[in-house]
Formats: sequence, C-alpha cells, structure tokens
Amino acid sequence: MQHDMLYDSLFSKKRRSDCMDFKLKDLGKIKKADIKLDGITVICGDNNTGKSTIGKSLFSFYNALYDYKTKISMQKDSRFKNFILSNINSMDVPVRLLDNDSTMSFITSQAEDFSVEDVKKYLEENYPIKVTKNKVASLVEYLNLPEKDILNEYVFRYFNLVMNGQIKNLNSTGKSSVTAEIKGKSDTILLNKKSCSCELDEPIEHSAYYINNPFVLDWLNLTNVSWFLSALNPMDRNVISAIIKAQADINEDSMSNILETVINKKELDEIRKVLKRAYAGDTVISHGKYYYSENGVDFDFRNISAGLKSFALIERMLETGVLKKKDILILDEPEIHLHSEWQIIYAELIVALQKYFDLTILIVTHSFQFLESLNFFMKKYVISEKGNYYIPKQTEKGVIIEDNDSNLSDMRKSLKSGMFTLADMQLDELSSGDSDEEDDE
Repeated sequence: MQHDMLYDSLFSKKRRSDCMDFKLKDLGKIKKADIKLDGITVICGDNNTGKSTIGKSLFSFYNALYDYKTKISMQKDSRFKNFILSNINSMDVPVRLLDNDSTMSFITSQAEDFSVEDVKKYLEENYPIKVTKNKVASLVEYLNLPEKDILNEYVFRYFNLVMNGQIKNLNSTGKSSVTAEIKGKSDTILLNKKSCSCELDEPIEHSAYYINNPFVLDWLNLTNVSWFLSALNPMDRNVISAIIKAQADINEDSMSNILETVINKKELDEIRKVLKRAYAGDTVISHGKYYYSENGVDFDFRNISAGLKSFALIERMLETGVLKKKDILILDEPEIHLHSEWQIIYAELIVALQKYFDLTILIVTHSFQFLESLNFFMKKYVISEKGNYYIPKQTEKGVIIEDNDSNLSDMRKSLKSGMFTLADMQLDELSSGDSDEEDDE
C-alpha cells in the first residue's frame, strides 16, 4: 500500500494550460471516454474493452484534419489538369506545362468563387486549348464544391477505413462524436452511419503516427512498394510512406530537413544515446534497400529480429525527419516483441522522445514491467507531471474511460494480478503433488 501511495504522489500534478482533453462518445465499443493527452498517457485494461479504439480515433482525427486545405486543393488541381489533358489541342505540349504550380496557384487564389468566364480565359491563355462554355461549366462545378462538404466526406471515409466500417457503438442510436479541446477551443467530428460533419475552431498542425506492428518495416525493401502500400491500412501505411518520402527528398536534395536537424541536434543526440543501447549498429541504404549494419555485417531489414525492428522504426522516423516536435505518437502494446531488458530501454526511449521532442504519446500496454519502467524514467527525466493513466470500465451500454485519482494504483494491481494467479496455481500444483506422494505411501 505504501508503495502504491508513493507512486501516486510521484505522479500527482497540476493541469497544464496546453493539456488536451480528447473525448469520444458512442464510437466502436466506447460509450464515453474523456482522457487527458498531456505528455504520456497510458491505457491499460482487460482485452476487448476498446483500448485500441482510442488510439485509432486519435490517429484518424489528427491525420484526417491535418493540412486538409492543401489536400482539398490538390484534389481540385488534379481534376483541373485532367480536364486540360482531355481537351488539349496538341500532342506536342511539354509535360512540364502540367508539372508547374500554375494551376494550383490559380485554384488557391479563387477559393470557391470560380466563374466559367474566368476559367475559360485562364485555360485559353495558358494552354493550346479551345473549349466551349458548357464543357468549362462542368469543371467549374467541381472547383466550386464547398470546402466543408469535401472535408466532411473525406473525414468520414478516413474514419470508416481505419475503423473497418464499424464506427458506431452498436448499443447506441445517437450520433458518434470525437472532440479535442485545448486552451478553451475545440474541434469536433460528429459521425453518423453514412456521413459526418466537422465543427472546427482550430487547425490541426501536427501529424499522428500509429505503431502496433514493427513488421511494417519490411515493406521498405519490397519491389513495387507503392503498389503494396496502397493495400495497407492507413495506420500502417502512413509511417512507411512518410519514411519513403522523406528519404526520397533527402536523396534528391541533401539540404532536405537540414534546418530541423540543426535546430534539434542537441535533443537528437540525447535520444540517440538511448537508442544506441539496443540499436547499436547503423542503417545503410544500398541500391534502394535498407540494411542494419553491425561489426561489418549488413542484414536486410526483413531479416532482423522483431525487437530490433521496433527500434529501427523509431530510428528511421528520427533520422529522416519524419517525427517532428509536438507530433502525436500512438503505441499499441509496444512491449509485445521485446525482451524484458529491451522493454526497459524502449520505455526510456519513449520518455526521452517526450521530453526532448515534446511529443504527445498514447500507449496501450498489458505489461507490469513496462509500466514500472515508464514510471521510473518519467521520474528520472523529471516529467512525472506529464503522466496520465486510464483503465476502461465495462458497462451494459459500452465501455467508459474517465479520469480517476486511483487509476495508477488500480492499474498496477491489475497488472500484478496475473502474477498472483500464476503463483496460486503453482502452490495448488505443489499441494496436489504432496497429496499424491502421501497417497502413494
């Protein structure tokens, strides 16, 4: 009991002004969830209680809304260029005419106020093209689609894909909702069975990355990787796609991400010190393939252990500049492929990432040792006040997750209960063995 009270006192804290409240209602198995995302948030509980739903919802929320204006403009730009290609009068037009930013600049300058006359004039002045007003009118209809309508459709598709078509809480007939509140402002997504609506006060300025499977690293070395990536769930795809794109940018221009690297050099060096205790070698890229190199021997990424892959994935995200300050990192049972000693190193790596990159980290774990390791290193790195702990509670209407002062103590007791169960079974087995020996006598 004193040990539990000691841990609770270590992690008691005042609420920070930039703390995020992340709320779910009637989503998947979740009836209601209200969790603080402030540094490192840990969720631990029984299987099949919606823990992963929190991570998937957070991932979908951030990545669907992040930089959505650019995504919408790119869709309109693609439609615009396809129209040009379909109606161009000459086969000798240089491809570069369609590769420049002219059409994108035109689209962003007009917002949702395109006229048939202006679009027709732009086309005929910039391309060898003659089109009727009727044809241009069909293009203008697409260009003038309200941004909000496009966003709502995109967000619904994104959530539906990540949640495998099961967004709604089956025990509820009301709307599902996801809300993020920070500094008195909120962004909310209301979800129905076939649509959604977004109510946004603040833009989402950071990416989210979801890691639950270190084997996604293998995709880096596949032939025709782009085709295979298209078949992946967005959660797996976004990490690998980001690494591939960032590395391609570096290969094309060695100055890519150099400003972030210089600014973050001190912080990166501190994180590398922890990383090197497990990932002792180096990453080598040869002929488009990734290798782990140690003591003069190169190992294809596909042939290294699952545990080493866990560290290699973080190493690639850091060294390519994918993982940036204040990003969101979601880790679903990160301890599952790790030896007990590497669990401790990985826990320190997570804490170091939070401290030096100010990441918002959500962790789902079932490991008593991993939880204890996180607690220890949060104290060591003096970020104990940034720890939040949640245990899902099953009710008749669904799972409820909310703040409770005893969450950390209850979590530790829950994780230790398995050890006590095993000890009881061993005692029963010993007692049974003794009885058998007495009967033989």
